[in-house]
Amino acid sequence: MKNRTVFQRIKVLAAASMTAAALAGCAQKEGQADPAKTGQEAQTETGQETEAAEQDGEPAGGGMLLDTLHTEEYVSVAEYKGIQVAEPQPQVSQEEKASYIDYLLSMNPPEGVEDGDTVVIDYVGTKDGVAFEGGTASGAYLTIGSGQFIDGFESGLIGAKTGDTVELNLTFPEDYKTEELAGEEVVFTVTVNTIRAAEPQELTDEFVRGLGLEECSSIAEFDEYVYNILYEQAVAAYEDNVKNAIVTVLMDSSQFKKDPPQDMTDRYAKTLTYNLTLQAESNGMSLSDFMMMFYGMDEETYLAEIQSMAKMSAQQYIMMQAIANQEGLNISEGELDSQIQKLAEESGYGSAEEYRAQLDVEDYKEYLMGQKVLDFLMENAVVTEPAEEAVTVAEEQATAAEEQTTE
Repeated sequence: MKNRTVFQRIKVLAAASMTAAALAGCAQKEGQADPAKTGQEAQTETGQETEAAEQDGEPAGGGMLLDTLHTEEYVSVAEYKGIQVAEPQPQVSQEEKASYIDYLLSMNPPEGVEDGDTVVIDYVGTKDGVAFEGGTASGAYLTIGSGQFIDGFESGLIGAKTGDTVELNLTFPEDYKTEELAGEEVVFTVTVNTIRAAEPQELTDEFVRGLGLEECSSIAEFDEYVYNILYEQAVAAYEDNVKNAIVTVLMDSSQFKKDPPQDMTDRYAKTLTYNLTLQAESNGMSLSDFMMMFYGMDEETYLAEIQSMAKMSAQQYIMMQAIANQEGLNISEGELDSQIQKLAEESGYGSAEEYRAQLDVEDYKEYLMGQKVLDFLMENAVVTEPAEEAVTVAEEQATAAEEQTTE
């Protein structure tokens, strides 16, 4: 699998690892390299290195800081202004809008869980007050009536509403596959996170008003509201795709002179591994089981893949840093402070100082630099419609002209 455009994926993972709230409520950045503590100003606002950072980017605390790296030793960046990419303009189809409205009508029905509904649950199974192996999961999907769980589990959730926690006193079958649990009485404590009803609710003005949205109180206003949401998503996806395409072109045309510093690659590998582990745990699985189920990779394969993606990420960030140095796009301390303050306010976490203490500040600074460079590259790119899109439009116009002629 080619991973030429992992920058956007790494961007998402880096963003997820930045805040305590994004880390499933964890305040510490477990599994990540600690940010280097140098006490130095690595770079001025103009992107020029200070005398204190003269040792090829090697900070006193160990570990490579990207903005102190001599990027010219690692990459010769190709022409990055006027890059040509093709991407369809963002749009929202009637089918997409109808599907989204149907989804909203299905979510969290007021009557609670019914047979055939799909729920997302957290549960803990205990025997004599002690959690037993394989009886705990978070964010598990279950369709009521599927027979996926032992008798009484699924039926015991009927009537429960979103946010409810119920206790189910159950007995494992005598012939259960795990001998230690066969015929044993247990208790499952189950929290219902979300419900998706098998039968959507009816779309009415009353339903719309019940959503509590200031923007709309009627079906017509709700229809426009949904369109605006989906269009914003389409625009965001369009911009990500364009930036991804630009990075691909630039990576392919630039010359990488030598491998990135190993500690930099290791840092990205730790971030990737940590975030994949979070995804696995949210599905109640180990990382190995998660990677096998969702990606078909055994441990040796996915570890090699993570290393490959980490190296690619390091190369892309070095390339971005080289452009930032050239164009004066490095992140100043003022910009960094402003962004941290904004994150602290949006998260309701506390003061900016408290929030900063939970960040890997250097990782976050690199992320901001990457975003700034990507925005610059997009502003200076030439974005056109894909050739097949142009052909399709031309064919439609020709067909319409023929129909008018025939009439």
